[in-house]
Amino acid sequence: MFRGIEDVDWASLGHAYTESATDVPDLLWGLASDDSERREIALDGMYGAVLHQGTVYDSTVACVPFLFELAANRAVAGRGAVVGLLHSIADPFSDEDPGDPEDTEYWSGFDEELHEDWERHFFVARDLIRARAGDFLDLLGDPDPGVRAAASTALARLHPDPVRAFAALRDRLPAESDPSAARSVVGALATAAVREPSRLEAAAAQLLRSVLSETTDPGLRMTALAHLARCAPGALPEDTARTALDVMRVSQEAARAEEPPKVPAPRTDTMISYLRELKEEHRRALGLEEADELLEELHTQLGDRIDIRLPLLVGMLDSPDRNRRSHAVTMAGMLLSGWRVPDDEPVMALARLLRDDELSLQKSVLSELCHLGPAARCASEEVVAYIQSWDDRPLEEDTPFRRMALGMAYELLTLQGDSRIVPALGHLLTVVAIPEQLVRWIEALGPEAAAPLAPVLHDRLAALDPGSQDEDADRLAAALGVLRHTPSLPLLARLLDHAEYGRTRAAVLGAFAHCGPAAAEALPVVRRMWEDGTLRDQDRVLVARALWSLTGDTEAVLPVIRENLRSDHWLRWRPALELAGALGRSGAVLAPDLRAAIAEGHTGFQAAAALWQVTGETEEALPVLLEQWRTTPARRPDMAACLAGMGPAAAPALPLIRAELSSPRRHSNDRPRRGNIRYDVASDEALLADCRRVLAACGERSSG
Repeated sequence: MFRGIEDVDWASLGHAYTESATDVPDLLWGLASDDSERREIALDGMYGAVLHQGTVYDSTVACVPFLFELAANRAVAGRGAVVGLLHSIADPFSDEDPGDPEDTEYWSGFDEELHEDWERHFFVARDLIRARAGDFLDLLGDPDPGVRAAASTALARLHPDPVRAFAALRDRLPAESDPSAARSVVGALATAAVREPSRLEAAAAQLLRSVLSETTDPGLRMTALAHLARCAPGALPEDTARTALDVMRVSQEAARAEEPPKVPAPRTDTMISYLRELKEEHRRALGLEEADELLEELHTQLGDRIDIRLPLLVGMLDSPDRNRRSHAVTMAGMLLSGWRVPDDEPVMALARLLRDDELSLQKSVLSELCHLGPAARCASEEVVAYIQSWDDRPLEEDTPFRRMALGMAYELLTLQGDSRIVPALGHLLTVVAIPEQLVRWIEALGPEAAAPLAPVLHDRLAALDPGSQDEDADRLAAALGVLRHTPSLPLLARLLDHAEYGRTRAAVLGAFAHCGPAAAEALPVVRRMWEDGTLRDQDRVLVARALWSLTGDTEAVLPVIRENLRSDHWLRWRPALELAGALGRSGAVLAPDLRAAIAEGHTGFQAAAALWQVTGETEEALPVLLEQWRTTPARRPDMAACLAGMGPAAAPALPLIRAELSSPRRHSNDRPRRGNIRYDVASDEALLADCRRVLAACGERSSG
């Protein structure tokens, strides 16, 4: 074995940890060992050194022929991992991007100069492996099911002829007796179809639907559903949600039967072993089965098909199995925060789980509903009933109130903007730590509804040492500003006089700006800061905003705005643009400066919005806003607010507005992602409201 390995000048090659790869032959021999622990240590070393975080080296290229030799040698155990390593070398991002690795656009995001060495070695290694991808055809019939599973996946991704790969996989499927390998073959068939949809999509759809209808293995049926959604979504059966729920029920019944003992995996001091044990511990802790993970994959592949995903989610939330319900809560958070829901039933199904007896499940539900915030208003009565249920229950011990279930319920009702919580908050804020999201709470309730909280917040701020660098002071000052609580102005002025902490200064100055001319008594301390020549530039912009808000003296602040507009640092130009826009028509003289900022291009849509605000003309601003709308989805809420302010003049934006309102995705969910992700629901709800305002201003009626 490994003929010619001594002829390789390993000392002249390198990997992630050294410029001399003399240790790589030992790793290769370790992969051929009869000892499972040694094989795992060697595999971990290969991923750590010659394929470090997806990076390919010249030593990686030198390993390729020896890895193929290992994969083909049936006397070697654990060869499925070797095939997987070859696949990872040639296609390191297959889990993140389902595209064809032969497509030049697949690599369009790489910086050739920055990654020149990596790219050169990668393409050499990739081409070597792809040239021998026919070897994976021979491995489809290997006696080791782990090899068959890995070979199926690698073949579908790497063979230069997807049609030939598809045919071989199609022929293999009826003969495949191992459940895990069969699922790999099904996934590989879909992968080949994705690579060559015009020739393979119809055949893949027919084949996967036959698997779905003919097999009794629940795991294989769920796999077929998920990959049908991936490669031929139009061929999904009308009853996909019901079918998936039936599969989960059958899977649950099968899980109650005694499972055959598994061959224990080696336990080694490696990252591979650690991640495997971490995954198993996660599954045990949540009571998950393989079918639950396949259900997650189905949700991922269904993408924007919320007509299927939502009924499926509701069915899981209503499941009689507690573990399934608990798992569904997490899925609800990902789905309901990332996609727009046409009716209240999914949120209500989630909220109904607050009636469950298990405290940990209640807290999971509350956490997910808090992410939804205003989009969960329909569940407010469930939340109120839940809060009332604590009247005769003892509170959790040794737990901060914000982490108690009752504290989470208080926060949820607040974020829903329900004013019924205000009296309870008034008492709560006298005794608990100041919430990190206090300003968000006040904004969610609205200044008028939250006004009774102002005296409580004032007293909490008065109890602090004015000279301390306390984050509580920042939060309290900012909240009092949002509330425009003028009785707190002397207290805020004293705080500003003593403040050395930049965030405290910004919070107090922002509070003065909120209060406007009503804060005139704070003018002396603001002027002292204005005349302070030692202030940082970004602080000076904030002082200028407060000074203008108190006095209306536009001429005084123009030089500061102009100076900071020329900066390329967002901490300076962003507040300068906000102040310029606030000036309105009195800032018309800034139009040339704003046009220059637009031309420089780094200020995004904000310079265009400010130009419209100071001139009242949309001809120059609107094209910039429309372009930025397409390229910067994260800022659409701010742009929609600007467009709504333009009234009928925003009519050129109507196609984009209609598209936004018809999109099933929330604006920040703008590209495929994997993982336990939550999206900004509150800003998306505001975006939708402003989009409807634009339609109304232009004489159209929204269907939402």
